[in-house]
Amino acid sequence: MQSYIGAVEPLSVTVTQAAELLGFKDAKSVYRLIHEGYIRARKSGRIYLVSYASLKSYVEGR
Repeated sequence: MQSYIGAVEPLSVTVTQAAELLGFKDAKSVYRLIHEGYIRARKSGRIYLVSYASLKSYVEGR
């Protein structure tokens, strides 16, 4: 049986993780993209969770 654990994409990532995935130096750029509506995120307590699908769409559209 094959292991598919590595192939599973997360539903959402933190802003810091999103910045790393996009190759940004810090999270400020990701917050700007969220507030300008380029990527979707939801607030959970004190943190934003960024939609992984939204990140993929943003990268493909660039």
